[in-house]
Amino acid sequence: MQRARRYVLVIGGGKVGYFLARHLLERDYEVTVVEKDPTRAANIEHDLGPASVMRGDGDEMAFLATTGIERADVVVGATGDDEDNLVACQLAKRKFNVPRTIARVNNPNNVKLFRALGIDAPVSATELLMGLIESELSGSELVRGIAVKASGANLVDVALPELSSLVGKRVDQINLPDGEMLVCIVRGGRPVIPLPDLVVDRGDELIIYSQTLDVESVRESVSH
Repeated sequence: MQRARRYVLVIGGGKVGYFLARHLLERDYEVTVVEKDPTRAANIEHDLGPASVMRGDGDEMAFLATTGIERADVVVGATGDDEDNLVACQLAKRKFNVPRTIARVNNPNNVKLFRALGIDAPVSATELLMGLIESELSGSELVRGIAVKASGANLVDVALPELSSLVGKRVDQINLPDGEMLVCIVRGGRPVIPLPDLVVDRGDELIIYSQTLDVESVRESVSH
């Protein structure tokens, strides 16, 4: 039986939301972009097609109920406003039982708050860029620890060895220590959302969010 297409709901049709939606569509995801600005929504509709955009406010529960959010695999808060992203993702999680929420965090000081309030993967571009700079300067090729200072944690990028016991396992079968969470899989140079039934393959890189700040410990927990 053919597997159903994954459905991703993107809140916010600015540059981040637009390009994310376009790339997801190119990879055969079902995508809906929620955008409240009529002009911006019309531009997205022209570029991506009328089935891919809805005009409305992504932090209003009544409107979200019209988007098919209850069947979404992932909801992404991608607006330029941290409060809007937080509210949209909280509604998705608490009211519509969406299994995974990802939020753009414009102010890196809010990352810890987002996680404390139940957002699965708060993403701060500022912190990621700083971490990448530090990672490049460290010179490590197998494991890169990206310091996320405002949240007191690391993003650790682990290239799995071929004989890793995780190869062939589903994401929901991976047991990580407390304080660690798998937030992304890089496969063939492209990011893949780690949905529960996704099977880990040879050559995958795992992006682990860790509160321990111990890069080597994270590597040990997933590399054997």
